[in-house]
Amino acid sequence: TTAVKEMRRGLLTTKHELQRSILNLDPLTETANRADMLTKLREEQALAKRKAHSTCIAMVDLDNFKSINDKYGHTVGDQVLVRFAHHMRSRMRSHDTIFRYGGEEFLICTPNTELEAGQAKMELLGKELAEIVIHREGHPPFTTTASFGVTVIDPDVSVQLSIERADKALYAAKAAGRNRTVIWSPSLTKRPAIALTKSSASIGGASIETSIINFSKSCALHA
Repeated sequence: TTAVKEMRRGLLTTKHELQRSILNLDPLTETANRADMLTKLREEQALAKRKAHSTCIAMVDLDNFKSINDKYGHTVGDQVLVRFAHHMRSRMRSHDTIFRYGGEEFLICTPNTELEAGQAKMELLGKELAEIVIHREGHPPFTTTASFGVTVIDPDVSVQLSIERADKALYAAKAAGRNRTVIWSPSLTKRPAIALTKSSASIGGASIETSIINFSKSCALHA
């Protein structure tokens, strides 16, 4: 009958959606992978063009993650990534999305969020992350931190350019000492140099500083 056919069609559609969702998940962190990232961000940009709402995005990078791998091993490094992703997902709304951008770098998309609210959200996530003590057998307890670069999806430029802006803000945060949130501004014309420091993994948390960094000052400090 027609009703049975419609039911089968609906079940098949649901099955395909579930399979697609599984395929688009990062197997380690269970965050979304990059397969659907541009599609999602373009959808949000379309809403921004219609002035439906503002969408904030943040590029996030675990500070000195290579040092964690070198000191504790890649198995512990993977566990840190999983713990980080779980923490982020547990603090996000149902319509927010976290994408694994590559390695220890993630992109967070928060629809219906103005820049200031997005900044405050990333500051809180970073502060909470720095307070999580990681216990692993055979190793002393340690913590880790993250740097955040924040911007809004600009309806008047390409989505890729908005991502680049968040990425430049992220690198400005790392160049300024890591463990902080930086908002993109036009003065951030390119990635500043990143000062080499010892691992930020340590006992106890650290405060999160927020700043909009003037690029010329950053160059002077880190050239």
